[in-house]
Amino acid sequence: MPSTRNHHGKGRTATRLCAASLTLFASFFAAQAWGPHAEITQAALDVLGTNHPLVLHLGVQAQRLTNYCWMADFKRLPFKEPEEDMYANDYLLFPGMDTHLDHICPEVKKSYRPYFKRALQALRQEDQRNAARWIGSLLHFVQDSGSPPHGAEIRGAIHIKMENWVDAKQIQIRGYHPRLLGTNEADALDGLLRRMDELIAFSKERGKKLRLSVEIGNRTAVMPVVLESALETSRVTADLLHTFGKFVPTLDTNAATLIGTIVAKAPVGLENFAAKIVFEGTNISTLADPFGGYEMRNLPPGSWRIAILKPGSGVVRATVDLRAGRTNVLNLTLPKSGEPENLIRNGELTLNWVRKDAPDCWFSTGQSWEGEIIPLKNGQHYKLAVKFKEAPEGDVFLRWTRQLPYTLPQNAVLPKIDSQPLTPQNNELTFVGAERMALLQVTVRTRKAPSAVCESITLVASDKAQP
Repeated sequence: MPSTRNHHGKGRTATRLCAASLTLFASFFAAQAWGPHAEITQAALDVLGTNHPLVLHLGVQAQRLTNYCWMADFKRLPFKEPEEDMYANDYLLFPGMDTHLDHICPEVKKSYRPYFKRALQALRQEDQRNAARWIGSLLHFVQDSGSPPHGAEIRGAIHIKMENWVDAKQIQIRGYHPRLLGTNEADALDGLLRRMDELIAFSKERGKKLRLSVEIGNRTAVMPVVLESALETSRVTADLLHTFGKFVPTLDTNAATLIGTIVAKAPVGLENFAAKIVFEGTNISTLADPFGGYEMRNLPPGSWRIAILKPGSGVVRATVDLRAGRTNVLNLTLPKSGEPENLIRNGELTLNWVRKDAPDCWFSTGQSWEGEIIPLKNGQHYKLAVKFKEAPEGDVFLRWTRQLPYTLPQNAVLPKIDSQPLTPQNNELTFVGAERMALLQVTVRTRKAPSAVCESITLVASDKAQP
């Protein structure tokens, strides 16, 4: 059980069941999502073939699109790849797109333009892994738009049944010849927007048609119609990927290349999280590979301030001078700053890259600021400490829950635990990771910015329980 501790070292039990909903974790549940994302993506890849320019450029990462197309459902949750973990938000939020969009019409329409442009940017500037992930984020919004209840703006239990009553094995579009949406960026974007209008009209008509059949449980009548939408969504996905093949980059001799390695000690339980590199004042970013290596091409020359974000290392800044037509090298060893590794990214609240008025990795609900969801190690001892402002305008509390399954039965509720508020008088809390406390989220409760409450929040893993 977690416990809090005041200045005088007096401990007390600090757990209670939370009566609030589990909405902060709910976006992860696959049961709430358009089930055949992977099959739709695979069908599109199959018609492109192995010699398509985009497939050749992405290499083995082309096949990973079948996983990356799920990324937009994870948001602040960790997203797993073989031998690598990341936060999905690193491929969802950036300057110019600083909030999460609804995946249902009409709001989902706002996603196409910014994510298309950001995916093209990644294709030109970043390595194959990062480019594929940005493309995957766009694919999710495109594919959700082809789900009948998404197009028809239907929510609730009918939504879930309708879009998942489909035989994914039948999603094949053999013989389809993908359409080129445009030969330059502006025309391709316009072509995508028109194609999405067509897809939404297609799915909306079927969603309205199916509503009564879903309500009465006539699955036999529903499945072939949902399959029609899945097949059309596969064709649109193929069109989009085919168009990206038109923009496979060449090296601009008037631009700069930046390569390097970021070395950092791996924190307990978060060993597989890579470093994130951002160019402050721009929307340029990338993630290093699992070994710390990174490469960025076609960058604007000049002097740039960059920030590196990684669990266990805090925010580290450096200045890099990029010379045109050169391969510039920047190797960094992230300092420990004399303290144990902080498992919370941007726990110092000093990086405001996505939004100038809000710290990265923290998300406002209007009533509070919620941090990223941190996976905990079963049996590991942890200590959280808050450095409060002199006159804090709020408090801090923690929430734990079980590891979330990839599917969740309809109306199922996961148990969750909240801590008592941390305050200047009780500013530390110790606990042990357990099956029912496998995921952690820190919340700063204030209507103002988190910096109005505290200067830093530190979560460290320890070898033994704190006294």
